[in-house]
Amino acid sequence: MGIFDGLKLKQRQTEISAAYSDPSTFPIASPWSSSTLERIVAEDVFGSELPVNTRAAAMRIPAVARARNLLVSTICRMPLVKLGPGETAPNLAPGAQPSWMSRCDDGSSPQLRLAFTVDDLIFYGWSCWWRVNGDDGFPLHVGRINQGSWSINGDNQVEVDGIPQPDNSVILIPGLHEGILTFGRDTLDDARALYRNVRNRLATPTPGLNLHQTGGRQLDNDEIDALVSRWAAARTGLNGGVSYTSKDIEVQDMPGDDGKLMIEARNAAALDLARAVGVAGSRIDATTPTASLNYETTTGRNQEFVDFDLALYMTPIAARLSLDDIVPRGSRTRFDLADLIGPTPSVTGPADQD
Repeated sequence: MGIFDGLKLKQRQTEISAAYSDPSTFPIASPWSSSTLERIVAEDVFGSELPVNTRAAAMRIPAVARARNLLVSTICRMPLVKLGPGETAPNLAPGAQPSWMSRCDDGSSPQLRLAFTVDDLIFYGWSCWWRVNGDDGFPLHVGRINQGSWSINGDNQVEVDGIPQPDNSVILIPGLHEGILTFGRDTLDDARALYRNVRNRLATPTPGLNLHQTGGRQLDNDEIDALVSRWAAARTGLNGGVSYTSKDIEVQDMPGDDGKLMIEARNAAALDLARAVGVAGSRIDATTPTASLNYETTTGRNQEFVDFDLALYMTPIAARLSLDDIVPRGSRTRFDLADLIGPTPSVTGPADQD
């Protein structure tokens, strides 16, 4: 590397370091930014034969999008609060809560920061925030780092755009599973294959056909291919679905299902995806085999949602933000659930200080 290349690299390192230490220079970027844009283009060009191993591909599966949107939109509406030693309710007096819990200094919002932190945990199993500390060593400003911008090197140190960061400048949030792009790969691939079959069935909704030759000269392979191609094109709507056969070709219906199997398969795929993401199948409109109607109050239903669905993602976030480098020893960080499971939710939403 020449001297000018070295100077350019040093300048770039300085620019990046400054961007993560001076709130006025924090980059404003799309929260969807990732390092997989090349793969998205490849899928658009070559079709959907590639494995589902990117967030963009997974979000094209309706059941995944529904589960993700349900979790994200619920959790991001519940503000983070600090509970001091012995406190069972948050002190919302001015100045009692850390300012970063209710504000952002990068052109974003606390809700969007939290939403895409949950998004990271769903798909990747990890999320990372930058932090700027005050004189007391606790965070003064925090913000999420886009998934494609950070990584962990061989020394277990976080790198942002390839630049190693000091431990006290980032907050690494580990999830409770590896991310559905890792352990749910087979389920995602199966679901996309199913939807591909559904699209094919929509293009030719009538049962399969066999063009049976009953007499005349045996057609060669090229003639067979031409005949089948013409019929296939006609069945997809070209020429009004009208085709032609000679007296030596008989059209035979092939046995097929009545569509019920396809419906059951889509429901089963949605249930599997719900299990992978960590939500009840009924919450994404999938029906379980033993589904029944039970009376539940809104509060009871929401409490169950928190205990068995939301906790999978809220727990690691609250646990990491409760460590002694984030809040003073003896304090803890929790989600304010009063507006979700409280007896009288506020009509204007949770009390926060945006």
